[in-house]
Amino acid sequence: MCDSKGVIYKGRTAGMNEFKEKYAIETDARTLEDALKGADVFIGLSVANCVTREMVRSMARDPIIFAMANPDPEITYEEVKAARSDVIFGTGRSDYPNQVNNVLGFPFIFRGALDVRARKVNMEMKMAATRALAALAKEDVPDAVIRAYGLTELRFGREYIIPKPLDPRVLMWVAPAVAKAAIDTGVARRTLDMEEYLTMLSARLGKGAQTMHMLEHKARKAPKRVVYGEGREPRVIRAAHEVEVNGVATPILLGHVDEVRRQIKELGLDWAPEIIDPIDAPKAAEYAERFYAKRQRKGVTLSRARELMRQKMYYGPMMVECGDADAFIAGLAYNYPEVLRPALQCVGAQEGRYVSGVYMMLVQDKMIFFTDATVIIDPTAEQLAAIALNAADLAERFGVKPRIAMLSFSNFGSTPHPDSEKVQRATELVRQRRPDLEVDGEMQADIAVSPELMKRNYSFSRVSDANVLVFPDLGSANTSYKLLRELGGAEAIGPILVGMAKPIHVLATGAEVRDIVNVTTIAVIEAQGR
Repeated sequence: MCDSKGVIYKGRTAGMNEFKEKYAIETDARTLEDALKGADVFIGLSVANCVTREMVRSMARDPIIFAMANPDPEITYEEVKAARSDVIFGTGRSDYPNQVNNVLGFPFIFRGALDVRARKVNMEMKMAATRALAALAKEDVPDAVIRAYGLTELRFGREYIIPKPLDPRVLMWVAPAVAKAAIDTGVARRTLDMEEYLTMLSARLGKGAQTMHMLEHKARKAPKRVVYGEGREPRVIRAAHEVEVNGVATPILLGHVDEVRRQIKELGLDWAPEIIDPIDAPKAAEYAERFYAKRQRKGVTLSRARELMRQKMYYGPMMVECGDADAFIAGLAYNYPEVLRPALQCVGAQEGRYVSGVYMMLVQDKMIFFTDATVIIDPTAEQLAAIALNAADLAERFGVKPRIAMLSFSNFGSTPHPDSEKVQRATELVRQRRPDLEVDGEMQADIAVSPELMKRNYSFSRVSDANVLVFPDLGSANTSYKLLRELGGAEAIGPILVGMAKPIHVLATGAEVRDIVNVTTIAVIEAQGR
């Protein structure tokens, strides 16, 4: 230990007191420069620029330097990198790697302590927080966190051994660890069910995080085999790794085996998932025969079927169709029809149903289903009714009682037009097929979601405060969910493909890792229900 006068050693008298005396040791070192020779770790809480390049070079191999003087550290990142390349370096500054910031600790230590009404914060609780942070640093970093720091990637290594303060996962890792340590060491006045506690904490991160946490918990009860059509894509690999580590699903990646393995290694993942290359897959011939039997009267020859089975967008859905996987997910680097068309040919829609797409929108603690935002461009009245029924089924699967608004530019006949009349016919069809459902229309969007406006102007309506919005066409649905997400700050979960005979889901182009994990979770729950 050093102070402004140098090393605190046995026998020193200048500037000493009873507190420093506890740390005095027998040593010949007298200066900071002496102390750093051969040192493994330097922890600084002192003054700017008191460490030089030469001091850094004198340290042991692979040294750790935490230079935490504020606002300027004992030595800068640039100076350390110029001195040597094997240093793990951290400061209190956000513009350097490995920011050492108390915001990573104290809010969440207090959160865990308060939630179990701990009598005190003991060393075991603090160490639990420390170990939780260390473990979190080795997890895949969300894209939103990477973007927040203007980076292109962030993975465990010399430049990243401490989670970022803006990482929302810190709450979910540190607070439960602290709470559990308090319970285990007997300083807690109350005990908690940890799964319920995690759900409660997730609510603090927003409705979306809470909803997905509950769904992931449900998925973990019976994980399913999920095949990913774009197995070489880094985001798909990261998402597949996350769902396997969290026990949500058993992933199968499609792609050239060596290429996928190389990408996994480049991502720094110690992981060996199942990888299948459709070009030389052992079941390709069997799948081709099955596909030929389904499509032989639709212009497909056996040779064409064999050729198609070499393609990932056909091979993956046929794995699901033949029972070798429970769900198929693709679309990150493909146009929507390029994934949906093969899926319809391999698996098809449920009998008597149309396929449609739903986004689960989380707005101001409300969950609202938008449909059809992805499949049927200009639906007929018959298709519009099917779209509404698909969305109602999905809402019920999520434990939500559907209140369906059939949207239009008109309110209950206020503007006679073929388009508004189509919505009226669709509303009647829904009532005929599911008289148990709350459904009404046609109505404008603001009326649908405002109980006050509905009561004031249309008190006869069977629906108030709708949570399933059925748009009159794909353009209006797609535009609305994107505007609400980008300008209104809503969280969109999906797209969720409904009406398929078996679980097939098409990702939005450019989906992030969290989106892929969410869709996977939904696919697993759907597979459980079948």
